[in-house]
Amino acid sequence: MTVNDRVMPVLDAVLAGRDAPAALDTWCREDVTVQLSGLAIQLRASSSTAARYTRSLFTPGSSLWNAHDDAISSTMTMRTIALPTNRVTALAERVRLRARGVSRDVKMHAQAPARWHRTAAGPVLVTDTGAAIAPQVVARHADGYTVITVDDTDAAMNAARHLREIGYRRAENDGWVCLHASAATIDGRGILFVGNSGAGKSSLALAVAAADDGAFLSNDRTMIAISPDAAPRAVAMPGPIRLNGGTLSALGLSHASRWNLARPKPASGSDWQSFQGSNKLHILPEEWRERTGTPLLSSAAVELIVFPQVIHGNHKIDSCLTPLGRARRLLAAQCMSPGDDIYVCDWLSIRHGNTDKQGVNSADVLDALARRPSMDLRFGTDTPYRTVTAAIKDRLDALPRT
Repeated sequence: MTVNDRVMPVLDAVLAGRDAPAALDTWCREDVTVQLSGLAIQLRASSSTAARYTRSLFTPGSSLWNAHDDAISSTMTMRTIALPTNRVTALAERVRLRARGVSRDVKMHAQAPARWHRTAAGPVLVTDTGAAIAPQVVARHADGYTVITVDDTDAAMNAARHLREIGYRRAENDGWVCLHASAATIDGRGILFVGNSGAGKSSLALAVAAADDGAFLSNDRTMIAISPDAAPRAVAMPGPIRLNGGTLSALGLSHASRWNLARPKPASGSDWQSFQGSNKLHILPEEWRERTGTPLLSSAAVELIVFPQVIHGNHKIDSCLTPLGRARRLLAAQCMSPGDDIYVCDWLSIRHGNTDKQGVNSADVLDALARRPSMDLRFGTDTPYRTVTAAIKDRLDALPRT
């Protein structure tokens, strides 16, 4: 009898409420503890991939999230079991058959519809059969979660993503707001790059971070909080740096396609080698530091905001100061807050407070950011990054230190 054969009846008993989640500890031999805004959750995983990825995802640590290998006191446990797809699908179907009463539809992200079912064991989520992610089952217990996921490299990272979701919602409860933005620093001074996908946020943040006295903070998702008489504070949302081949070549890193990374590279026949390719290489910040020597920071005060626009096939560059009203509109378009199109579902029900309060807090954060110095920056895919970063540094040097 294989390991998968032996664990299946135990999983079925846990999901049916006949056994406690601790019965799975025999198969969960990889441990890491993550602190999320004061809440410590121990991840116990059957897969070393899940534990390794979680450690890397939450590096460097910050005041919002941090990973520990040392034993620290935890208040919750997340157990994660990786199985072949057909076994996860079979467990999901058994949950559907056992469901009692009204179920609740949610979205784990835009292309991942799922449903919470009421069962004797408590609420259990299963992904829809048409979801754009591998099937998984998530059971919620009084003292944590059981995550049953597919044993391929990508899906084994789901537990880390769920931990990040918990941390994000706890931070949101504490007044933090998430922006679709990247961030870097020069000499410790924070620069926020805000714009739509393809605007050049990631490439600019990495180019600035590679400059003298530069450091990388975040890619694509940045948490912002405000306090009286201080500049807005930026903290990285844990996640990979997503880059296409054109950007890597412009950064002088065309050899990055040969890097051995936690997440598999896009298929050779995909469009990831182009500047506007939808498929991208996923590189964790810690992997980026190891391979490029770029310093990493966990937080910084926002001293300058850049609204980039990259023009394909162009080599020119121009910039101008951004009027306050325009800055406010551009920031609001990239803010994850109630009423915005990119506000994602709180599928784990971590958030507390009403949406009116969330909306007021988001507006206050946006107002504070809009009052920071900002610039519109247009540059071409043929513009040397040293020229673009020099323009940003010149603008930053002209500002008084916060």
